[in-house]
Amino acid sequence: MIFILLNIQLTSIYGIIFSLVIIAQIWLVSSVKLLPQDVVQKLEDTEKSLKKAENEKYYLTFYDGITKLPNERLLLEKVKEKTTEKAVLVIDINRLQAIKSSIGYSCSNYLLKMIAERLRQHLPNDYFIGKLHEDQFVLLIENQNDQSVIESFCNKLIEIMAQPFDIHHYSFNISINIGVAMYPENVQIEENLVKSAQLAMLEATNTLEHIGFYKPSMLLKREEQLKLENDLYKAVQNKELHLYYQPQLNLKTKQLISMEALVRWKHPEKGLIPPADFIPLAEESGLIVPIGKWVLETACRQTMELQQLIQRPIKVAVNLSRKQLVQDNFVQIVENILEATKLAPEYLQLEITESMTMNTKYVLPILHDLKKLGVSIALDDFGKGYSSLAYLRDLPIDCLKIDREFVKKVDENAQEPLLDMIISMAKHLNLQVVAEGIEKMEQFNYLLNSECDAVQGFLISKPTPFESIKENCKRIIDEYKIIQCSIQSHYYGLIKEIFK
Repeated sequence: MIFILLNIQLTSIYGIIFSLVIIAQIWLVSSVKLLPQDVVQKLEDTEKSLKKAENEKYYLTFYDGITKLPNERLLLEKVKEKTTEKAVLVIDINRLQAIKSSIGYSCSNYLLKMIAERLRQHLPNDYFIGKLHEDQFVLLIENQNDQSVIESFCNKLIEIMAQPFDIHHYSFNISINIGVAMYPENVQIEENLVKSAQLAMLEATNTLEHIGFYKPSMLLKREEQLKLENDLYKAVQNKELHLYYQPQLNLKTKQLISMEALVRWKHPEKGLIPPADFIPLAEESGLIVPIGKWVLETACRQTMELQQLIQRPIKVAVNLSRKQLVQDNFVQIVENILEATKLAPEYLQLEITESMTMNTKYVLPILHDLKKLGVSIALDDFGKGYSSLAYLRDLPIDCLKIDREFVKKVDENAQEPLLDMIISMAKHLNLQVVAEGIEKMEQFNYLLNSECDAVQGFLISKPTPFESIKENCKRIIDEYKIIQCSIQSHYYGLIKEIFK
């Protein structure tokens, strides 16, 4: 019996402590020549509990708690195992963060489980699958680095993951980006395979194929992005950000001038940097919150300045980010900005996207509080995101902005039933309608003869710097003394003059 009790694996500090306790107890018992059965049972139960705790600790260390897949720590150990050839694939789920913020973490965790299960079902048994802490999945393929074979496999994987995921009353059509790094073909150090595949995955997001194979030049590009992110921290403080405005040409009224505020970054060395290059960096780093506040405050102040200059009502639309909207004090921030700039609330429109509205239980109270301030709410890029329309009726929105994809192929001599349906639906919900991306006269004429309220796009005007708009207004006032529009064509001409 003593031999059995002493035969304990000293695999951890807990095992060492337990062994010392047993030795001490045996010595005490041997001194009185007695070892009660209940003491033995308690010692055995303690041993089982300690082993269970040790197994749980191992599991928490090396496995993901949601998907039950091996985590990055275990993966890196697996990657180090010696094989002549191997490839690592990092799989990123598009819009996963937006989905998380919209439907909540309970549903999004369930979605992650479904994704993991689908991957497991369609992978060969000898493929090692794991999950990285960034909500990315990773595959390790050993004894293989033929690019054509791996590319064919990636394409099949994209097709498999494109099938809808049904969760409650939502149906999600997700897409994936895949980054590939191969040893020893383009990565000579095995420990760098995961990092290299992640860089390739970032590049894959900008390709039609959504597949990227690692190249050494990708590392240099990533370093440049990090430097750009660091420069972005200083951009607000150094007054490098500027607002441009694009007019929304009203088709039904000549009384109101409407425009959308668009942020631009004039880098001291690189010049004008497109929003597509720095807005994702701002979102990723959290800088979108202070930048968004600056945009909102500046847009309200400059709109008020223009109103006072031309003595006409001007309405400004400002895009919101998800991180802005979910701030605890966002409604108070908006109220404070309106008070500080003295802009009447009815001349401010806040634009949100469809993905920001899916978690209605959380978002609806915020939107209702904003409406109480007197501002209007627009749903931007409608039709680009989620397909469900049921929530539209309950959203406290005033305006629907139709995504440019729905007007891109408009021909004034042919019907566009989908576009007509969206406009008709909006009108039945008593919503204003703005069509984006108007670049051709055919598109303009088609919408002019529809129930669309306003159009926006390069045909009307490209985004114009505030200072140019201000100078144009001064020139018009000097020439005509007063700005007024007796007929609709005069209004169109005025918009062209102000925003040219």
